[in-house]
Amino acid sequence: MESDIYEMMGTRAEGPPGAQPFDKRAWAERKRQERQEAFARAAAAALRANSDPAALESYLRVAAALPHHSATNILLIADRMPGATRVGTADHWRKLGAAVKRGEKAIHIIEPAKEYVRDDGSIGVLYDVRKVFDVSQTTARARLPRKADPHAALASLVSHSPARIEPSDDLGGPSAEYDHAAGVIRVQRGLDEPQLLRALTTEAAHAAMARGGEGYDRDARAAQADLAANIVARRLGLGEPAALAPPAPPGADAREVRAALDEIGRAARDLSDRMAPPERGRERSDAR
Repeated sequence: MESDIYEMMGTRAEGPPGAQPFDKRAWAERKRQERQEAFARAAAAALRANSDPAALESYLRVAAALPHHSATNILLIADRMPGATRVGTADHWRKLGAAVKRGEKAIHIIEPAKEYVRDDGSIGVLYDVRKVFDVSQTTARARLPRKADPHAALASLVSHSPARIEPSDDLGGPSAEYDHAAGVIRVQRGLDEPQLLRALTTEAAHAAMARGGEGYDRDARAAQADLAANIVARRLGLGEPAALAPPAPPGADAREVRAALDEIGRAARDLSDRMAPPERGRERSDAR
């Protein structure tokens, strides 16, 4: 009997019959290929978002639904699931009492895994691929889209604007305009609330992007401010804005497009937090 127990120990230590020993090198190579493929897909999606209005529309829709994800991951999610509204790992959904539906394919996103020190002393970041699923791929219940009260959103933005707001009797054309040198947003008197909300959201986006910088060029950043305001309007359910210009100039490379989208996302998050009540202002998943 005792010899049988020791024999069992030896068998378990060797692993089940037919099991292959763990190959660390093969695993590392597979992970490297996954990262390369994900970054390549994100780069291709960035270029499409900058040249194809339909791809940009998908990006804006997902950016509005998933505010706390990076531009790279929004590109990856929008490319795979343009209608995504909530994403998480299989374990995340399991903890919520839901399960991933049979046959659903994961969306691959990229996450920082750990930092390391380069030979020159600078800090680098190692990334890993994480597999997530949209709520539509699970048995979890979908949530109704949020819709903010326009009057309350406008009042909150006026109270918490990133720059001082000054009414003006004659701006000479625009409904509102951010003046970086003076640090103010000038607003034409006599606007109705919808006009005022649209104008202020766009100019507040300029102010949010310009904070802490010198020589801000409002005209050069007009498309980015419009896109940030577009995301905010979608996120808070304040209407469906019209088609907009691409985030980066024609001919920009994927890195430049992603950088522009990241800045747009930061401005949109800033404004959303100013315009929405804190308890309703954020929707997080377990993956970014």
